[in-house]
Amino acid sequence: MARIVVVSTTELPEGALAAHVDPSDDLIVVVPAVEQSRLQWLANDEGDARELARDVAESISHDASAPTSAIEVTPDVPSQAVLDAIAEHEPDRVIVALRAGESATWLEEGELAQVPGQIEGVPVTRVAV
Repeated sequence: MARIVVVSTTELPEGALAAHVDPSDDLIVVVPAVEQSRLQWLANDEGDARELARDVAESISHDASAPTSAIEVTPDVPSQAVLDAIAEHEPDRVIVALRAGESATWLEEGELAQVPGQIEGVPVTRVAV
């Protein structure tokens, strides 16, 4: 059994985690609230973005082949959410799934490249959605 943190900004295709997660693993799903404009972000008007992020987290948790022990929504950019999740949960592995290209929100742009393949000895799998 491994503790795996999944950081994602969008719902994942069904079975997307199957290659990375064993049914005996323990998942922690972290979703940054990235569905907001620059003005909303500056004004800390993130209520709607947090609600959408909660829906994404619940969808990922529901579709995962392993049980989810925690769901978290964060106002941070994805790269910071990864660092915070590693510090807080001490996972065995991290999976980061972010939208790329034209599908990405302004808070996601370039974030996948900001996340290294290993952080503090924890392997990180990066997936562009």
